[in-house]
Formats: sequence, structure tokens, C-alpha cells
Amino acid sequence: MVDRFVKEGLKGKSDTTVKTYEQALKQFERWLHGAGTDLEEYSRSDVQQYLDYLVANKKSAATINKIWNAIKKYSRWRGKEETIEDIAVVQPPSYYTEAPKSLSQVERNRLIREVDRSGNKRDFAIVQMLLNTGLRVSELVSLDRADVEIKERKGSVKVIGKGNKERIVPLNKEARRALQKYLDERTDSHPALFLSNRGQRISVRSVQYLLEKHDVHSHQLRHTFITGLVRNNEDIAVIQSMSGHSSTKMIVRYALPTEEDKMEAVEELWHQSK
Repeated sequence: MVDRFVKEGLKGKSDTTVKTYEQALKQFERWLHGAGTDLEEYSRSDVQQYLDYLVANKKSAATINKIWNAIKKYSRWRGKEETIEDIAVVQPPSYYTEAPKSLSQVERNRLIREVDRSGNKRDFAIVQMLLNTGLRVSELVSLDRADVEIKERKGSVKVIGKGNKERIVPLNKEARRALQKYLDERTDSHPALFLSNRGQRISVRSVQYLLEKHDVHSHQLRHTFITGLVRNNEDIAVIQSMSGHSSTKMIVRYALPTEEDKMEAVEELWHQSK
């Protein structure tokens, strides 16, 4: 039933949304089986109790909200609107009042050092590209060699982002150097910019796994890039152009204080008055 919903009920949705909804519904389906029902016979009480179960297991409000959206979409597709009426849902915090989690300078330097020492030029180029361009991982793995232009003192990459919007992102010296070193060792004719160990276009999951080995989440590298631009007081239009964000509200989030900022302010409170 989930497979049919994905094919019929999620037409036009992004790959990320499809995967999120599919995973959420399969989890809901497993819970329903444990409760003695399924995705055809479930009731409103099942939906409410499942959401309550997620709360009791300390799932974040944002996670619960994503699951709730998936259940709503599925229930309307199945014609079971009565199962989602008057459901009490934990409200997630406002997306625009939280600073995205980025890497500190120490964390960033550690990541660069560890990947550089591994000697893998592809992995090092991937990390430098993500840190210095702010590309989404899905955008990175979709790049072809033809999308990159590298010259002695400048370079750029053509990116097709969300909504098939094209943008040009400049490559700084570190990104150019790492990328050129990787390309210099390539002897194949595959058009993809980054290849897997099997000689095929690298997957999103492979890049995520590479970063997870160093205790880093892929989103953090994009957040680190944008946060750096914001804190260097770069023009918001320039940041929006390079990041591919459709709304300036998304950029403003990066200027918000993080928990680390607040802690540092408290720690330095009396040091400054000496």
C-alpha cells in the first residue's frame, strides 16, 4: 500500500519528500501491526495514540510534525479524512527562530585535517567543495565535470538547485586546489564530477557516510559556509545568490545566536571586566 501511495499520491514531490514520507509511513505501518491493525483499517484513535507514542519516546517536535504530515497526506489519498480530524499534535518550534547548526573553527579544522591525512583526494575535494561552496549534497553528486571551470586565479561551478534553478558559485583557492588534485588523478572519461569506488556517479548516501565517519552531518557543512558569510557581513543578496535559498528569511536565521554563542558570552562575562 505504501508503494502504491508513493507512486500515485506523491507525484511531483521532491526525492527528499518522497523518501521522508515513505519512511514515516512504513514506521507507522509497523506500529499499526503491533497494535493489531494496518494501513487499511486504522482509526482516528490509532493516529492519536501513535503520535502520543512518539512524544512519550521523546521524538523531537520537528520529527513528529514530519510524520504527521505524511499521515495526513496518506489519509486524504485513501479517503480516510475522519482519521485525522481534531488530532492533538506537538507544535515544532518556529523554523525561523533557530540558528542552524554549523561547525566551529576547531571542528572545521579537525575535519579538514583528518580527511587530508587519509590521502583520499576525492574525499578531500568533496569536503572542500561542501565547506567552500555551501552546496547541498544532492547538488554536489549531480555535478558533471563540464559544470566546473578552473583557472589559475579563479573558478566556478554551475549548479542546478531546487526547482531546477541554475546558479553559478565561485570556487575559492582551497576548493580549486583540492578539486584540481582530484581531477588530475582521474584517467576515466565518465562525465560525473565525483565517482564512487565502483566507478559510477557517487550517491548522496556515500557522501553522507563519508562525513558520518568523521562525526559530521552533511547539512553542517552547508550551514558552516552560509554562517561564515553572514558573520563576515557579506551582502544578503550575494549570500542568497550563492546558497540558492529562495527566501531572505532563510538567510537571516544564520545571524541568530547559537547555544555555543550564548555559552561563550556567559563564560566571558566577568573576564571582560577585569
